[in-house]
Amino acid sequence: MIDQRLAQADCTKLEELREILSQQPDAGKLCSIGMKSISIGHGNMTELPGAVARLTDGKKVLMVTGPTEIVDKDGAPIKERIYEMLKEHYEVEWLVMREPGIVHATPENAAKIQARFEGVDCVVGVGSGTICDLCKYATYYYDHENPLPLVIFQTALSVNAFSDDSSVMLINGVKRTVHSRYPMILIIDLDVIAAAPAEMNVSGYGDLIATWTAPVDWYLACELGLNDNFHTAPSVMIRDQCAKLLENSARLKAGDTEVIGDLANVLTLSGLSMGLANESAPASGSEHVMSHLIDMASGVRKTGICYHGTQVAVSGILSCIIWDYLLNEFDPSKVDIDKCYPSFEEMEPRVRAAFDWLDEAHNASEECWSDYQKKLAGWHANREAFAKFLANFDAFKETVRPWVQKPAYIASCMHAAGAPCHYKDLNYPVDAKTATWAITNCHLMRKRFSVIDLLHYCGVWDDAFVQMLIDRAAALDAGL
Repeated sequence: MIDQRLAQADCTKLEELREILSQQPDAGKLCSIGMKSISIGHGNMTELPGAVARLTDGKKVLMVTGPTEIVDKDGAPIKERIYEMLKEHYEVEWLVMREPGIVHATPENAAKIQARFEGVDCVVGVGSGTICDLCKYATYYYDHENPLPLVIFQTALSVNAFSDDSSVMLINGVKRTVHSRYPMILIIDLDVIAAAPAEMNVSGYGDLIATWTAPVDWYLACELGLNDNFHTAPSVMIRDQCAKLLENSARLKAGDTEVIGDLANVLTLSGLSMGLANESAPASGSEHVMSHLIDMASGVRKTGICYHGTQVAVSGILSCIIWDYLLNEFDPSKVDIDKCYPSFEEMEPRVRAAFDWLDEAHNASEECWSDYQKKLAGWHANREAFAKFLANFDAFKETVRPWVQKPAYIASCMHAAGAPCHYKDLNYPVDAKTATWAITNCHLMRKRFSVIDLLHYCGVWDDAFVQMLIDRAAALDAGL
């Protein structure tokens, strides 16, 4: 029985949410939400000085932003306004993160923030998911026992990463989700959100497409003995509200303020779901690794990084097609278990070959193999669980069917929302060769198990199967 209080959760009512979560079955498996408050409303930028005051009696603030200009509906600069507002109460140092091209969330950039921490009483991050990830990482790894107070002011509904306790970092050229910390206070001013470029808010909508694929990947890994902390609550908390957003896709495209407010709530809950699970699995599955690979190739391709959520959403259509195949066409009786366990000697050159071209030092391929081999070891160690899974496949299907959506419906909703449905239509167009490489090799990047790993080990995942996915996506006016 689904707890409707949880299914209709309001992220701004944290104490109420904590109480509801404490009453869920196996609540002890859920991690705590390490935030003091979340504020979503019109004009609540003015809460920033008070937010800092709630966290410290000190008077020195480090304000961290990216280089991109952010303006309100009248064209007035927002970061300058926040700076002046904070200066009325505090000594403020404003650090603008810059580097040639796009600012990335890297340990090196986090170190640039940490270099300004001497004497600082509070950090205020203003802007994008990258700035948020950098601030969370920098403050946590500077002193994870007693990190500096952190306030995040979110300027667009671009991703769900503002409200979790991890950071997606580029390490050795590879996207890695690493533990960091929650912001203590998150402020979302809907007037600022409404003034953001429409494609950025559509990106947040796109990030939520993973709701229909990532949790089933997570559950699959649990059933196969490759994850032991699956819990239904993180997904129950957002699934029904995500379904409502899909129904309101056209209203989102029209800029409906009520729907934008709903998106802010669900996107923030999605971030919290990852913190509850102590990993990004509730919101990051096979669709995200496809997107990560495209990002990893951007340097070689000499192009920018696409809006994360829109790229994830295009990949999400493909992941929906994969899950649709598994639930309706996959035949477990045809699986020869003895052929489902490739050796380390077989897989290492394959993994390295997939990523060697990304950098001359082969750092990316080394990083990917170091992570992938953990998954391969887990797969070999849980053969009995795989045999049980195949024997009980019908029961598995019945459990997860309510958690997925048909790919045709997802594609139609994305079209209605004005979201790009093709890689070639992203803000930095992705060519067919790169996209196909990312789809084909995404399961080789990290240790987390997904439906693609299952199909690979079962001998289904090959070039012909990937082409079938691409063809099915094309029939939905999506994909490449």
